[in-house]
Amino acid sequence: MSRLLISCAATSLTACLAAPTWATTVSNGLDEIVISASRTGTPLEEMPLHTTVVDRAAIDASPSQTLDDLLRHVPSLLLPGSPSYTTDPTGHNIKFRGMDKKVLVLLDGVPVLDPFYTTIQWYKVPLSHVERVEIVRGGGSSLWGNLAVGGVINIVSRRPDAQAGEAALSVGSDATWNVAARQDIRLTAALGLELSADAFGSDGYNNAPTDSRAAFYPGRDTSAARRENVRAGLYFHPDERLDGFLRVGYHEQNERIGGYQYGSNLQRSPDLQAALSRTLTGGGMLAFSLYAQDVGFDKYNGAGCYAAATYVCGVPVAGSGATAAQQTAPVLQYASSFDHLDYRERGGSATYTEAHAGALAQWQIGLDYRRISGGDAQQTYRTPTAALPQALRIQRANDGGGAQSFIGLFAQIKWRPVQHFELQLSARGDRFGSTAGHALQTNYSNVTAPVAAAPSGGAVPDLTQTTFDPSLSLRYELTPTIAVRASGYKAFRAPGLNNLYRSFGSSSISIANPLLKPETLVGAEAGLDWRTGRWSASLTAFQAQVDGVVATYRISTTTPIPDAVQAICGPGYTGAANTSCPGTVSFYTNGQDQRATGLEFDASWAPLARLAFDGYATYTDTYYTSTTTGDPTDAQLPLVPHLVAGLGARWQPNATWNLKAQLRYNSAMTLSSLTSVPLIRQGGYAVANFSAVAKVNAHLQLAFSLTNAGAKQYTDSSASNVQSYALGAPRAYAIELRARW
Repeated sequence: MSRLLISCAATSLTACLAAPTWATTVSNGLDEIVISASRTGTPLEEMPLHTTVVDRAAIDASPSQTLDDLLRHVPSLLLPGSPSYTTDPTGHNIKFRGMDKKVLVLLDGVPVLDPFYTTIQWYKVPLSHVERVEIVRGGGSSLWGNLAVGGVINIVSRRPDAQAGEAALSVGSDATWNVAARQDIRLTAALGLELSADAFGSDGYNNAPTDSRAAFYPGRDTSAARRENVRAGLYFHPDERLDGFLRVGYHEQNERIGGYQYGSNLQRSPDLQAALSRTLTGGGMLAFSLYAQDVGFDKYNGAGCYAAATYVCGVPVAGSGATAAQQTAPVLQYASSFDHLDYRERGGSATYTEAHAGALAQWQIGLDYRRISGGDAQQTYRTPTAALPQALRIQRANDGGGAQSFIGLFAQIKWRPVQHFELQLSARGDRFGSTAGHALQTNYSNVTAPVAAAPSGGAVPDLTQTTFDPSLSLRYELTPTIAVRASGYKAFRAPGLNNLYRSFGSSSISIANPLLKPETLVGAEAGLDWRTGRWSASLTAFQAQVDGVVATYRISTTTPIPDAVQAICGPGYTGAANTSCPGTVSFYTNGQDQRATGLEFDASWAPLARLAFDGYATYTDTYYTSTTTGDPTDAQLPLVPHLVAGLGARWQPNATWNLKAQLRYNSAMTLSSLTSVPLIRQGGYAVANFSAVAKVNAHLQLAFSLTNAGAKQYTDSSASNVQSYALGAPRAYAIELRARW
């Protein structure tokens, strides 16, 4: 067992063992599940932090078609009801324990995050590639460094299995289809090859409210998407002492947001991962990993306006709406902006781990390195009119970019002074900096031809920062069925390249701040786990204080004018509109402090061998404790319901059928900014999903899924007014045929 733990600890890039269940830290009979996100291969039942595992069997039984939808049903995670393939990729994030953009998402221990925006690259992880998902709540920066604030999600890929192969085809609502195939080839006794490919397409749906489309969103249609992935992996395992792999992939996604003619978001990304672990003669384990990705991103923001003379296109469509006559006029589609982004990521790690039979049960030291670099070149355009043809519409060009590097040294120990008690201590120091940054803006006047003004801005200051993040956890088994656990931790999130260097906007301008500090969290949690026979349950209480949250505020004549704003808007800028910055100006700041407290409860019950129930409830209070951006304190933050609860049932009436039902409830929440008058609210709602899987024979499987069975119309996305609702996914079905050989 100790050798297995060391092997898993040596590299989180290597998948450890899994069992066929949807499990939490208290599930019974799961000693073989080893959590690689712990970096020391901790068995699931010994995790001191509230941990959930969604394994392959649960994925096969789930009605979810994408990974982001699968994770919507995990306690403490808040993901939008609009699927990721229908929403702007620069907004793909998770709220974790009421905190936004504060979760580190890993694929086999490597960040699966957009290096520029720090958003989640859902398109790179089709469900057909996933063996299991590990969700570890609580601050994880003492092991993982940047972004591991609210928690860590580690996606473990499927590994080669002798000469096995698999192919799947699904079709469903909204012209949605998915095809995936993989083949495992055993080249020699020590060498295996994995080849896989998948493609996904959907016409999506129109997420604008029906009664608002014509008046406020002319030309808006369904949000179509296409995704393709190919991957090849070479796995080396000559004996129990040596293990490694090399994996390369190519990923492409094109989302047409809103269905506009100019609304595409095209991303192309090759990537590479490699890992090697070696058990030494003395019993220690050395492990190394390397990874790299490049991303090319061409992004259009599309729009439409009525071209008839009765409606002036230059007037914002979202004003008072259009008359019936204007709504019958032809629609002119155009691009409001275009971004071209190129960025790169390189990284690696080295760890050494030892396990012992004494009180000092295990210790580990490690070093991580990560470097990201890239830039964004954006052009914004004036709304076209008869007097302003296409050639004259360019309004502004912004160019920003730079590099960030992170180096972190960490260590952790597991100490077992007495039976049934374990203490874990980990600590990490990170040094990170932003260098070679620039931020430029060029304004254009339009008379008979675009005329560029002299560019403003230029090079921005470099900045180097350090953090120290400790964590202390303990777990004690009071009885064979009851265990208590507690943890305290510190964590951080560094600002991304988009916060540091990307200035953007048309009538209003958001200006980047190269001197932003990291957000810092200090938190604690305590929990009780209980398991006996066919029952298991877990209760966790948590509290976290996050200081220096990155936010924006509006510059005015009564606010200080930062150097970065004056560099773009001119040295004489006072907060009033001028030639360089003719509209309103916003600026990034560390001007908010946030607190999140809550309770998490989940339980499972298997009254029969083929019948199981699970449920969860999460209560979260989250609010600003102080702010310099004008937002109120002591008010529940937008897009975080106080209560989220879920119920699930899984029934296998015979060896052929597997039936599953899910119900998820969200209580009422605010959608708009807390300064909006009136506040825009969404009432409480519930969404039900069903799935059925039938094994035709040993090699063939048929599945059917129905999501949002009650056709509930709701929104859980940000809205500034009732016209800007983004509706969650409507009722949809999918049929899948899967073959294995």
